[in-house]
Amino acid sequence: MHRQIYSLALLGGLLLCPPLWAADLPFWQLPEGLRSTPIADEMWLNGVPIRIALLSGVVSEAAFRDAAERSCEAGGGRFGENQLGAKTVWSCIREPYSQTIQWQREGAHIQGEISTLRLDATPLPPQPVLPTPALTQMVSNMESRDGSIKSQVQLLQSGLNIPQLRAALLREARASGWKIDTALSATLQRMSLQKRGQLLDIAFSPQPMGGSRAVVIWQEGR
Repeated sequence: MHRQIYSLALLGGLLLCPPLWAADLPFWQLPEGLRSTPIADEMWLNGVPIRIALLSGVVSEAAFRDAAERSCEAGGGRFGENQLGAKTVWSCIREPYSQTIQWQREGAHIQGEISTLRLDATPLPPQPVLPTPALTQMVSNMESRDGSIKSQVQLLQSGLNIPQLRAALLREARASGWKIDTALSATLQRMSLQKRGQLLDIAFSPQPMGGSRAVVIWQEGR
């Protein structure tokens, strides 16, 4: 839908004193050959400001790791390493910042994401895009602003099955003036709605132990 709605594999509103913006959140120093592309001008993860960019380029793994370790340790940080599926995850806790790099090699290229957030940030509770039905809770919330475009991506977990959760969210959406796009909502697994320059897409999936999940994506502006 726009570059700021990114996986949600990564998978707002906030109160900070003094105010903090994405540009104030430092990234790790990258080696020559790697470039970063911001996903959005501003982002908030569960109400906390976060800066995220996509990484790409050609560099040796040894040079990449050496630059990451030196950048972390130069600021007095603690370097850590984990695996997340096919991705290598490097972390650096350098108070008040938590910095992360997730990457994998694709042929000769390094591809991944780099992010920074503040550990001392005081978030405000995120507001749901739609009222949350019974037996349902918001698990995560990502907000972004990129120029005139505002977006919000929320993950819901519910004890309701997919038809029940879909029907409950559709009732709430219609009560708020949303109109369903029947052509894009032909299956139980997806629901697409529109309202006065706003778009709302909801994808549903079952949970292994029963109930369902929903990824709610809202966007305003062009």
